[in-house]
Parts: sequence; structure tokens; C-alpha cells
Amino acid sequence: MAFALRSLLLLCGISGLLTGVWSDETVTVPCCPDGWVRLQDRCFIYINNPLSFSAAEAACQNAGGNLASIRDSVENALCYQLVLDANNNAIVDTWIGLNDGVEEGRFVRNDGSVSKFLNFRGPIQPDNFMGNEDCAEIDTEGQWNDETCSDTQDYLCSINLW
Repeated sequence: MAFALRSLLLLCGISGLLTGVWSDETVTVPCCPDGWVRLQDRCFIYINNPLSFSAAEAACQNAGGNLASIRDSVENALCYQLVLDANNNAIVDTWIGLNDGVEEGRFVRNDGSVSKFLNFRGPIQPDNFMGNEDCAEIDTEGQWNDETCSDTQDYLCSINLW
């Protein structure tokens, strides 16, 4: 009985090999550019070159991406760690790809989509201090703050791999 079962399994295995569909097509897995860090389907980089929010967005676009639109707590933790690592564990307020410039209090990503994940330092943030804070930054504890868009800060870029 055991011999018959083994023979049947062997025959099925060989049959599967002979009738299987084979392809010599090469599958290319997208990679991040040098210096970027991959997380799932995106790559991130911290740039230590203080710019205004709009100039930082333009610089990210020139690199093929946008200011980093943080989609969840895992991406937030990675972005926060990138800032810490680049600054010897000191935090530097850093632009991320989120603003409420069109409608106060309605934060949208730089691609125009509404962000479902927000990590503002509530309940005190966002506060639109002096009616002039429309751009988001990641701050000293990995939470977000709204800031004046003309301020110059380091920034985080992201690119989508697919």
C-alpha cells in the first residue's frame, strides 16, 4: 500500500512537471535609488537642505517623487527614524507632503488626495497660528505640526515603486 501511494505521488509530481507552464521571462523587481530606504511599495529619503515647502516639493519632484505623504504609523515611524539617524538622534523639524492651503483644517496630500492617516500633536495641533500655518512638518517626537510654508526646513521625499 505504501509503495503504491509513493508511486502515485511520484507519478503525479512528474506529470505536473511535464504539463507545467514554463517561462523564461525575467521578472524585474523595482529597487530604490541609491541612498533611499524602501518600505513596501515606496522609497523614502531625508534631505538635509533647508527649503520652503514649495521649493522642497519641487526638489522632490526633480528626484522623481513628492514630499513624503505618510500613509500610516509604520511609514511615520520610518520617516521619524530617518530624521533621527541623519541628525545624531536630534530631531529637526522636517517638511512632509501634507497641507491645508486650499481649505483650512482639511489636510490633503501633495497629490490632492485626502489623507486618512493624521498624526498631529492633538489637541493643540494643528492650530494655524496667526492664521498663517498651512504646511505640515514632522516634529520633535514624531508627531506633526502645521507651520508657515515659507519657513525653510529639511524635508522628506518619497517615490512610489509601482
